[in-house]
Amino acid sequence: MELLDRYLQAVRFWLPKAQQDDMIEELRDDLNSQVEERESSLARRLNEDEIIALLRETGHPLKVAARYQPQQQSLIGLMLFPIYKFVLKMVGLFYMLPSFLVWIALVLFVPQYHAENAFLAALRGYGGMWTNAFVIFAIITLIFAVVEKFQGKIDVLQRWDPRKLPAASKRKERVSRIETIFELIFSILFIWGWLALPGIAHAMLAPAEKILTLSPALTPYYWLCLLPMSLNMVQQAINLLRPEWTWLRPSVQLLSTTITAAIVTFMMRLYPYFTVANTTAGDTKHAADYANLALHVNQISQWSLIIFLFSLGAAMIIFAYQTVKSIRKFTGGPRNQAAMQISQVM
Repeated sequence: MELLDRYLQAVRFWLPKAQQDDMIEELRDDLNSQVEERESSLARRLNEDEIIALLRETGHPLKVAARYQPQQQSLIGLMLFPIYKFVLKMVGLFYMLPSFLVWIALVLFVPQYHAENAFLAALRGYGGMWTNAFVIFAIITLIFAVVEKFQGKIDVLQRWDPRKLPAASKRKERVSRIETIFELIFSILFIWGWLALPGIAHAMLAPAEKILTLSPALTPYYWLCLLPMSLNMVQQAINLLRPEWTWLRPSVQLLSTTITAAIVTFMMRLYPYFTVANTTAGDTKHAADYANLALHVNQISQWSLIIFLFSLGAAMIIFAYQTVKSIRKFTGGPRNQAAMQISQVM
């Protein structure tokens, strides 16, 4: 029945993604049982008005979704909390994220923005951005808290019309185009920032360059690091045109992560990464201090690479599982019992 499908779709929208399928199936069974019971007592099929009456008795989709939420005391009740979460996501997506990207662009590419001290300018901008985020969060929370307090006097949820529910759409696995667009923007900005990194590092760390110098053997790896992100950009561009290719994203992520892990592994073999600069060769008084500094910087760098490599290994395992899962879904192949058990654990 179309009205039931539209109703279930509306309820699904406000449910937690992890439990959507189970909750909707439970609600579908309950509604079908009620329909069958009424049709049995009337000895005929229910008409549209009778189905609408049944849905109104069941309740507004927001109220029904709230019944499936964990019952607990909170500032914002279970019925309004999904809308509250949705509004916060929209603010983050369409206000905070663009503001963050603009801040990165200013720090990286506008000299006037950090004319005096790049680090302090960046820190001030970062702090101001989080201050704005906190104020917006507080205002939205206050509004929803007020609505929660007076929701009993709001009769919109009591006068809803099931006929005005959105048409039921066929569920199909697709990569979100909006998500892909923001991923693509981030990839472009990352590559842009990576290319500008030497100049920025030179401007910010000029005093340190008189003491320590980077190993020339690391120079080729600076350019190799662009390869994984370039692969991700290609995947994002393809998924923008072919969002139904859900298998492509985890596959490329697995490939790019593997390449990154290989780059890091080869970089680790080039120890030491920093040496004492030739400009300090004549300073015998501080030679021991410079050598000790170089040792500590190299050790910190090495341990950072080791930790990063372990993180990449964990990511590779996750992406490998997601790749197998996505390819099986795309090809329509069966999922074996082991894969199902892993899916439940994940």
